[in-house]
Amino acid sequence: MSGDKLRRILFKGDSIIWAVFFIICAISWVEVFSATSRQISDSENYWHPIIKHTAFLMGGIFVVWFIQNLKLYQIKKLTNLFYWLGLIGLIWAQFSSSRINGSARWISVFGLFTIQPMEFAKMGLIMVTARILSDYQTEDGTDGGALKEIAKYSILPILIILKENLSTAGLLILAIYMMMYIAKMPWKQLLSLFGIGIATAALGIITIVSLPDSLADKGEFGSKVITWKHRFVDAGNNTPIDPDNYVIDDDQRAHANMAIASSHLFGCGPGNSVQRDNIPHAYSDFIYAIIIEELGLIGGVFIILLYMTFLYRSGKIANKSEDAQSAYIAMGIGLIITLQAMLHMYISVGDFVTGQPLPLMSQGGTSVIINCIYIGMLLCISRHTMKAETKEIKVANETNNQ
Repeated sequence: MSGDKLRRILFKGDSIIWAVFFIICAISWVEVFSATSRQISDSENYWHPIIKHTAFLMGGIFVVWFIQNLKLYQIKKLTNLFYWLGLIGLIWAQFSSSRINGSARWISVFGLFTIQPMEFAKMGLIMVTARILSDYQTEDGTDGGALKEIAKYSILPILIILKENLSTAGLLILAIYMMMYIAKMPWKQLLSLFGIGIATAALGIITIVSLPDSLADKGEFGSKVITWKHRFVDAGNNTPIDPDNYVIDDDQRAHANMAIASSHLFGCGPGNSVQRDNIPHAYSDFIYAIIIEELGLIGGVFIILLYMTFLYRSGKIANKSEDAQSAYIAMGIGLIITLQAMLHMYISVGDFVTGQPLPLMSQGGTSVIINCIYIGMLLCISRHTMKAETKEIKVANETNNQ
């Protein structure tokens, strides 16, 4: 069997998506290995972090290959499965004892490993939104009745996600809103939603900032709200810092900024990061800062281009899709991955701190597998689109030859 034929069998669908996926996985493997030095120093097993990450990446590659070979109707049938898995998982996690840093984001499976139902809920909501937008599609856009249906499915899971992770809820709301915009929902509804969203966010921030710090003693949720308060206050605080009273070791943002400031054009080289040992979650929440420190500004810009290319190709696939639901799934996947990547990058170079991993780049378990399912579905849609285009060209050629 020739190499070209083998490539077509194994790697179906959009070749650029495949290329972006493999490049991200390769960079992830190197940078996670480098960024986990703090984990390694606290562990007796030097190879454990990278072996674990490698296993998830290899498993993710298999997931991509498997999902790309499904039929379109099978992809669509996964919608309810992911939605209900996510919702039930979110509710279950509220009563689970598997809490990390006080957050009910994890479910323990037989005590062997943990999963994040939030990731399934994100996927389920994107796919449900795509189905609803498709069902309410008209010649002039999307019927206004779609909004009520989307709200019916979205409110409960988003509220639960909001309780555990404010930034994730915001990302999900923004992705769904952009999907409705792309689907040409009525302008009045879009403008009303925008106004309500801005007003609600402003009122929420003002309320949180005005709460007393003593609320942190009222339980886990109170402590989380006060953490939000301090992050909002810090983000809006332009008061000069007294260097004599500033403890740099307590500020992971400062170490992330030091990593970026010391990078220059080409960085210090893979594995040579200095600040990775000073950032608690360098391998996840701040991996972009470590990438810039080791690969330089050129490496940082290259990562941005990878995600922007992914979004662009997702849009191309959506534009060529055979049906509306497939198109909206493709666009939703492109949006949720790229928006999360942009937020992570802003956190790494900006002032605001919140836990958002860089998709497919940060160390992870559930998030890596879910992102690979996203990639597999996108490639599946692309494969069917390319097959339809080939069929149309063949029919056109046969017609011209007659």
